[in-house]
Amino acid sequence: MAKLFGKKTGILMASLLVALGLSAWSPQAMAADTIKIGQLDPISGPFEMTGRIYNAGIKFAVDEVNKKGGLLGKKVEIIQEDSELKPDVANRKAKKLLLEGKVDFLSSGTGTHISIVLNKLAASYKSIYINYGGLSDICQGREFSRNAFRVCHNNYSISSALVQLMATKPYRRYYILCQDYAYGHDAANDFKKKLEMFFPEAQIVGEDFHPLGTKDFAPYINKVMAAKADAIFSANYGPDGSNLIKQARALGLKAPFPFAAPYAVSPITERELKDDAVGIHFAFDYTMRVDTPENKAMIERYRTYHKDDTDVATQWCTTSIGHTALGWMMVFAAVEKIGSLDPEKFIAGFEGFSYKTPVGTWTMRACDHQVIQPMFGGVIEGGPNPFFPFPWIGPKIVTFPPEKVAIPATSDYNPRCK
Repeated sequence: MAKLFGKKTGILMASLLVALGLSAWSPQAMAADTIKIGQLDPISGPFEMTGRIYNAGIKFAVDEVNKKGGLLGKKVEIIQEDSELKPDVANRKAKKLLLEGKVDFLSSGTGTHISIVLNKLAASYKSIYINYGGLSDICQGREFSRNAFRVCHNNYSISSALVQLMATKPYRRYYILCQDYAYGHDAANDFKKKLEMFFPEAQIVGEDFHPLGTKDFAPYINKVMAAKADAIFSANYGPDGSNLIKQARALGLKAPFPFAAPYAVSPITERELKDDAVGIHFAFDYTMRVDTPENKAMIERYRTYHKDDTDVATQWCTTSIGHTALGWMMVFAAVEKIGSLDPEKFIAGFEGFSYKTPVGTWTMRACDHQVIQPMFGGVIEGGPNPFFPFPWIGPKIVTFPPEKVAIPATSDYNPRCK
């Protein structure tokens, strides 16, 4: 500057820039004009698809808000880190996101064990953690953190809706087969409790838990067949979900699968399973089959961003993509109303906050930071559908209002709830 205009002129212009606040054009100040979301999901290994799907949901919400001018006048961006689905890795990389990446939000979707780690870390660093997929009830119960919010359904709401859906079907003998870790056990326990509550004539004829990444399900399937089960309940995801179903069908087991996991209705799974997927029953907080003008409009907007997408997992805003996008849209709407990213102000403002989504009103319950929302149940059907060239969710969707599926706000579940 001084070389072009002379030393005195350069000094005067630099002083004027500072006086006018235009020093914000420096790299350091530019960073302050960006709101950063740190995403911790597996982006490598056998469960990498879940990270890819969740990222598509976050990106859709971010693209939408940036298209409107950003959040509080600032551009929103995502910084991804590979959690490897390991708590120690997630803890280390989350600290990196906070200390080096200077993220405003930590977030994750895959793995209750990851959610528990991030709950604690957010509290320690006085940051905010957004959970859009860690589903165990304990996340907002005994592992509660006031710095963490879950913007999706949980095991209780899935099981409640799923059991109420299955109560309308002719199946009475259920076998439980889940992954052997916190989420699998939590899902199984919730399913059993809901059978007692909504479907007492049903029976549990067997229960097994297998290691994550099981290759051979034949021993388990033989036990299911020996027990003469009408249906298999599972919360499996990733390869454990598709391998279970493929091997069951190959061994001649035609029983339906009520599934408490989004993976079971992922287009990647349905493309892989083809006709073997028919008969998967599900309950979820979002589906493209919800027939409202607002949902149709959102689906079309998503498609404009993905019209050239060759990845079948992200071509449409399917279940997990849709609910992740809506969860973040709710967060962004809360930030705009609060007018600040200060964690304490955000906590106070997000508690009790309601947001009208294309599939119903979502409310952030204050005592446990769990979103309260309607649920939807359905089944995978064969034949043509408007989305994919393989079996997909049928058009007949059952809606369950929030009061029929929400986990009760009791002090046994979370001492803050009464």
